[in-house]
Amino acid sequence: MGRATEIVDRVGSLVGEDVTGRLTVTGPADVLPSLYRVTTLAATTTAAAAVGAGRLLSARTGEGSPPVAVDTRHAAAAFGSERHLRVDGRPTPSAWEPISGYYRTGDDRWIQLHCNFSHHRDGVLDLLGVPNDREAVARVIRRIDAVALETELQAMGLCATMARTEREWSDHPQAEALAGQPVLAVERLDDSPPQPLTPTETPAAGVRVLDLTRVIAGPVAGRTLAAYGADVLRVGAAHLPEVHTLLVDTGFGKRNTFLNLRVGADARRLRELIASADVLVQAYRPRALDRLGFGPAAVAQLRPGIVYATISAYGHTGPWSGLRGFDSLVQTASGMTLAAAAGRDTPDPLPLPVQALDHGTGYLAAYGILDALARRAREGGSWHVRVSLARTGRLLTDLGHHDTRAAPPPDPADLEPYRDTYVSEFGELSYIRPPATVAGVAPRWTRPPARLGTSAPTWSIRP
Repeated sequence: MGRATEIVDRVGSLVGEDVTGRLTVTGPADVLPSLYRVTTLAATTTAAAAVGAGRLLSARTGEGSPPVAVDTRHAAAAFGSERHLRVDGRPTPSAWEPISGYYRTGDDRWIQLHCNFSHHRDGVLDLLGVPNDREAVARVIRRIDAVALETELQAMGLCATMARTEREWSDHPQAEALAGQPVLAVERLDDSPPQPLTPTETPAAGVRVLDLTRVIAGPVAGRTLAAYGADVLRVGAAHLPEVHTLLVDTGFGKRNTFLNLRVGADARRLRELIASADVLVQAYRPRALDRLGFGPAAVAQLRPGIVYATISAYGHTGPWSGLRGFDSLVQTASGMTLAAAAGRDTPDPLPLPVQALDHGTGYLAAYGILDALARRAREGGSWHVRVSLARTGRLLTDLGHHDTRAAPPPDPADLEPYRDTYVSEFGELSYIRPPATVAGVAPRWTRPPARLGTSAPTWSIRP
């Protein structure tokens, strides 16, 4: 079976229909060097999002399913979008805090710290009793066993994980819980009546999206919806930490407002926005929004017909379901980094060439949302879409090993066909355009990224 055919079949499995004959896949089988089929994951998930956009377009126009196309080179470039972003011709600063990364432990294993938010960094330093110095951190960790340190850090709500082998992860209770979860769940919440959208040439035109997410996975989902025409209002808060580079890269097509949900007036304003929204995407720590009255059931009561999307690190069931997590931590926990390190001159864990779990999960969430909007138009209902980084990781590892680690990464010149520029308040941005086409039309962003809190908490005027 050729790789293009394999991708078409995998997309069909994800979206629950045969897309042979209307999904075209072009480009080489392998673009990103890895032990895993990262290029296949990129093409599969970006194509799935395009299929979802086609379904919504079909629901709006009453016409048949439109053709969809994806190029593996463009999909791979999009999976590394934050690395390829240029501001006034220059690369953006690294998002990594100096003490983030891998450390040898007292039992000669590895543990990874993720400290890119200052409160996570400060919590780790307080626990270890050291200054913000990588060598000092390494000396203390070298005296502690990996499991004990992982347990203590996770109990404190900090972001760390021991590096496991693939076999160790498969035997872990959280991996067993994930085995019973679908890659993507789209579940009906109520029996509210159908809500058709007016016919348009743009799949998500006029769809109102509240994006309550940070970092990569959730913001990629919102950015993708914006590329297909949605009015996306990104909701943050002044007290929440942000990663500037990621804020810019994932901010295309969005307006940006502040609401502190622990302040009564701001919570009321969010409820008012929800009442006229179509979609809410959230990636808070599991059940955090439920405690504030913004869980899926409560939001569906506020706005019957809402599509509510939840993005988590480790899934919604299992002993780790309540943990904070990030792409690189899930890679480390699930055995990817140790497997990829095997056979190399250095024993250090080797992450994937891009944040593939983040991006893949973002595109899967976008597919689920677009599909749920199409279902809402035809059969009614409020819907809950659920995805997780760890379940997307299992989707990748289930593809098996395919060793292209020795291949060179894409050359900067290889990215030029997929670049565009936008003048913004951050400077001139050179960025990777959104991948795939629907009915021969490429998705696009109609506004550059905005600075934090620069928009009022209101919707744009519907077209």
